[in-house]
Amino acid sequence: MAKAAGLSVATVSRVLNGSASVRAETRDQVIATMRALGYAPNPAARALATQRTRTIAAVIPTLSHSIFARFLNAVETALADCGYALVIATTNDDPDQELRRVEEVLDMGAEGLILSGATHVPELLDLLDHRQIPTVCTSIFEPRYQLATIGYDNAALGRLALRYLADLGHRRIAVIHGPLENNDRTVRRVKGVKRAARKDLTLTFKETGLDTEGGAAAARAVLAERIRPTAFLCLSDVLALGTLFETQRHGLSVPGDLSVMGFDDLDWAAVCQPPLTTLRLPTARMGWRTAEALVTHLDKGAALPDVRLEATIVERASTAGV
Repeated sequence: MAKAAGLSVATVSRVLNGSASVRAETRDQVIATMRALGYAPNPAARALATQRTRTIAAVIPTLSHSIFARFLNAVETALADCGYALVIATTNDDPDQELRRVEEVLDMGAEGLILSGATHVPELLDLLDHRQIPTVCTSIFEPRYQLATIGYDNAALGRLALRYLADLGHRRIAVIHGPLENNDRTVRRVKGVKRAARKDLTLTFKETGLDTEGGAAAARAVLAERIRPTAFLCLSDVLALGTLFETQRHGLSVPGDLSVMGFDDLDWAAVCQPPLTTLRLPTARMGWRTAEALVTHLDKGAALPDVRLEATIVERASTAGV
């Protein structure tokens, strides 16, 4: 092919390996020749020659929630722009299954790894340390953790959410959250809420499944109590949606009879009825920063950073003062 393109073998090789030192017109010339000849590079052969697979793996709890889709879409787009591919595996929030999935993607040749949170079995941490796999843990900011973290201070966000409702005058607040086991993000959010508690606030905590059905079930249990809250603080938008459904089944008005606040700002939060007040998490930005950090480390040897991303409260019609 080098002969057909009128270029040296070394120049063609640099184009095929994505070298930044090749001029744009030279790259276009090689690509045009490839198309004319029907040539396709062999990824396996290139990996053997360069000892690079240019593959990053994301091992995440689930693909069932759109917040992960938003994050992974940003990661994949950013990696593709840099000539990297993304491999995805899920764990169902099971640390032992996470270890198996990580072993699988590393055996496939993944050069870098993206994990969720900071709850990982010691065997996994030992594996990453032994094999020196560059790893970023996302959705958290823990600069003292042994792996790089890119995300948000979940405890601080829990405090922010509670203070918002308290500033609206709410004194009886039900906090609905997903399972605490194996989910340090939820644990930190709950701790943040508890640390922001005041003597004039009455807080009720309900743990439930992390889906709309779980949100509805938790809200139903709270609404069955003798003294109802004036506000629901749901530590996930999907729980808030289930809560909205349940309040409607009880014939209650939101925010007339009680307020509902979510956590995430998923795509539908602005168009549900009523539109949901929520904490907007910078999920797409987290994906871009994670991809950028790993690529810069792998291509240039830069240290993996700890990055704190800020979230903001988006005030909509599901909350009101009392």
